[in-house]
Parts: sequence; structure tokens; C-alpha cells
Amino acid sequence: MSALIARHPVAAYFVCAYAISWALWLPRVAFVQGWWDVVVPEWWHYLGALGPASAALLIATTSEGRAGASRLGRQFSPGLIRPGWLAFAAATVLVPFACALAYLAVRGTVPPYAAFARANNLPEIGLVATFAVHTLTFGIGEETGWRAYALPRLQDRHGALTATAYLFVGWAGWHLPTFYENPSFVAMSAGTVAGWLGGLALGAVFLTWLYNSTDGGMLTVVAWHGLFNTVTASMATPGVIAAVTSTAVMLLAVATLAIAGPQELSGFRRVGGRRIVWSGLE
Repeated sequence: MSALIARHPVAAYFVCAYAISWALWLPRVAFVQGWWDVVVPEWWHYLGALGPASAALLIATTSEGRAGASRLGRQFSPGLIRPGWLAFAAATVLVPFACALAYLAVRGTVPPYAAFARANNLPEIGLVATFAVHTLTFGIGEETGWRAYALPRLQDRHGALTATAYLFVGWAGWHLPTFYENPSFVAMSAGTVAGWLGGLALGAVFLTWLYNSTDGGMLTVVAWHGLFNTVTASMATPGVIAAVTSTAVMLLAVATLAIAGPQELSGFRRVGGRRIVWSGLE
């Protein structure tokens, strides 16, 4: 088995990530669908987000030994944090959030603070704790698998955009059980699902760009994912704020394709055949 995993580590990773997450989500699906009467709370949804990280560590260790685990761990080194990129990543969420908030303020419909401090599927634990939960689960839990493990291995064999497309397919399919247990997903119509898929695809492009631009600096990627989920999953942001924030990221992802190019998808552009870094963000 270990030899097979070593020959096909990315495929083994996806199978393992699905198996772990879906097994964690199954009790919640069974409860929501009425297959059993055991109450499984909404916060159980967050446990499934730990599957990709668990799978990445398991497959990396099985196929490469300690070197594989070290390769994962090195990507979380504080030394890979680029302050400019970290600030820019935060701004891609906070600026559109502030614009949407200003629009609501003009209309006199700003939600109360308590609504911002509570997220879907979580009890009232406060804004800071909510951000911490999102960062640990959908940040570290997901990104350790998708970006830290799968993406660099896919990019070893494909251009950045092609690698991202493969990753998107696996990432999208991984969410399938949530359509049967997560109230936000259960309520989606066919049109909403199509929009969600488009957003996820462009989000994958943006995250590849952010990952490549920081030389695999996972702490920036994790912080962005945690912040984005905190804003868009808030009880205060199911309408205008979530739409504006998500649309801004999608538009930025389209811009990165034109600026960085599909082959590299990093914070570089080519001018006269020479590679030029965006020095202002370094």
C-alpha cells in the first residue's frame, strides 16, 4: 500500500481527505436527513474541515517519511511571511467589507455588532474566537491539504492554472456532504450552486496566486481563508456584505490571470521577456 501511495501521492491524498472529512460529516448528515435521532449540533460541521490537513500529514508521512512531514511544516514558517503580502491579503477582504458596510450605513441598515460576532453553525463565542475557529479549521484544516500539500505537487507537473483547475475539481467535490447537512448549502438553488462553483473556482485561482507569490508562505494563505470565512459566514453578512466581498475577490482573481499569467500565477509579471517582481509587496 505504501508503495502505491508513493507512486500516486496526490490521488492518495484526495481519497484520504474525502474519506476522513466525509466520515466526520456523516453523523451530521444522518441527523439532518432524519436517518437517526441522535442530535448532532451545527458546529459539528467544522470537524470535517480537519480532513484535508489530516490526510496531507498521513500521506506525506507514508510516502516520504519524516521528510514529507517536514516539507509541510516548513511552509508554515514565520520566515515566509511577507508583511506587504499579508497586509494586501487582508485588504482584499476588509476593503470590500468596509465599502459594503458604508453602503449599509447610508441606508441606515447596518446590522448590530452581535450579529457580526456570531457565525453560521457556531454558538455565540465572540468575534475573536470565531476568527480563531475559522482559521484553525477552514484555514489550517483545509489549506494544509489543498495548498500546502496538493498544489505544489500538481504544479510540479502542470502549469499553475492547470494545477489549480485539477485542485478545484477535488476541492469542489469534497464539499458534497455539506449540501445535506449545512443549512447554508441545503438552502442553495441550482443557480446558487452554479454561482458558488464559479466563486470557488476563482477563489482557487486567487489562493494559488497568493501561495505562489509568497513562496509557499502558508500563514498568509491560512490567515486570508480564516478572515474571508469570518466575514462571509457571519450572521450579519448573508446579503450585501458577503456578495460584495466575494465579488471583489472573484474580480481580483480574474485580474491576476491577466497580470501574472496562467503558467506561473504569482506576483510576477513579464516585461520584455524579463521577470519583474512587484517590489512594493515584498
